[in-house]
Amino acid sequence: MTPAAAAGSLEEEHEALLSFMYLSPIGIIRSSLTGEVDMLNPLSVQLLMPLAGLLGVTNIFESLSHVAPELRNLVSSFNGERGPVCEGHRIVVTPDRERSTVLSCNILKINESTLMTTLTDISRQVEAERRARQNESWLAGIFTSVNDFAFFTLDANGHVDSWNPSIEQMTGYAETDVVGHSLDRFYASDDIDAYRSPEHIALTREEGWHVQECWCQGKDGRRYAAQILVAVLREDDGEFAGYSVVLRDVSERKISSDELTRLLTTDHLTGAMNRAHFFKVAEKEVARSKRLGKPLSFVMIDADHFKKINDTAGHQAGDKVLERIVAEARRSLRSIDVIARLGGEEFCLMLRGTPADAAALIAEGIRANIEASRIDTAVGEQAVTVSLGCASLSHALASMHDLLAAADKSLYAAKAAGRNRVAGQS
Repeated sequence: MTPAAAAGSLEEEHEALLSFMYLSPIGIIRSSLTGEVDMLNPLSVQLLMPLAGLLGVTNIFESLSHVAPELRNLVSSFNGERGPVCEGHRIVVTPDRERSTVLSCNILKINESTLMTTLTDISRQVEAERRARQNESWLAGIFTSVNDFAFFTLDANGHVDSWNPSIEQMTGYAETDVVGHSLDRFYASDDIDAYRSPEHIALTREEGWHVQECWCQGKDGRRYAAQILVAVLREDDGEFAGYSVVLRDVSERKISSDELTRLLTTDHLTGAMNRAHFFKVAEKEVARSKRLGKPLSFVMIDADHFKKINDTAGHQAGDKVLERIVAEARRSLRSIDVIARLGGEEFCLMLRGTPADAAALIAEGIRANIEASRIDTAVGEQAVTVSLGCASLSHALASMHDLLAAADKSLYAAKAAGRNRVAGQS
């Protein structure tokens, strides 16, 4: 082949590649190992623009930092010369159920300096999976582990009104121990949540049936992981008659799945809940609190001058700051509260059953604890401070999106007022 023919062939291949990228039904991005983008197709721009804003997509990791901060670490910890860094990694872009956007991300290391990233919108698939899991839970409650279940019924008020030997065989409780009691009777004493039973009944009335997993405890004190399926009972004429309950011991399955659950729901660096799982949990908690008329507060936390710490003391010092924030926050939280890493140096607390004034006190305690702490770095001891913004459930703030937006607005008010302080919703 002559040089001219070879050049023509290369040019044709290049044009074919550009045509493929332009017409591809998935987002394609070519970048350096640090995320600097040198080629991307129109669909990737469309998918990333809501995150990148007016500045455009110049660095893939920066564009996704607030929804997938782990990507940079996944790439930096990949030791192979080439190969897949991640496959099918899910990124939740928006938290709202009605407008939820979930992307599937694949990153391939091409050589020592180049990454190829693909992004696919799988929002519809994720919703279909959620519905399938509900159906699977229902079928599992009926057809599996038939030797480790108890069946009984509840009256219209959610109290046990029937008993059979399967209850005593599984839990040790006699008829007099359970009849007239709510589902609270079966919950483990060290995992009490006053809202759990009322919520389960309320969701069952709304959906026709509902499954929850929790820790239960037998009469002898044995603690076990359980799945409780509650379904509405109706008379022949369709009138509501109460509820049927299947209580299953799923301890063996839980032991094998706990580690997988931890990996899927936890931020790898700090141990806080990850962004995707937080949105699922928080959405359910907002709905539950509204249904039961209970207070609920969100607190946004952001490390002050975090970029400066990274620039002067190194990224390892930045990681220590994030770990310290989570550790100090947990000292002030109850077991039913949640701390999640939403992205970068931003965290969110979800305080169940907590009104605005109590949330502000908790936030102030966390702020003071973090301010009093120090971290060791390569350039010496470093002080750490955070700014916090609070928001609480109300008629004006009635959705998870509203609460997050209000808490974020309060956070930026704290930043604007000088940092290292707590601000509440106006």
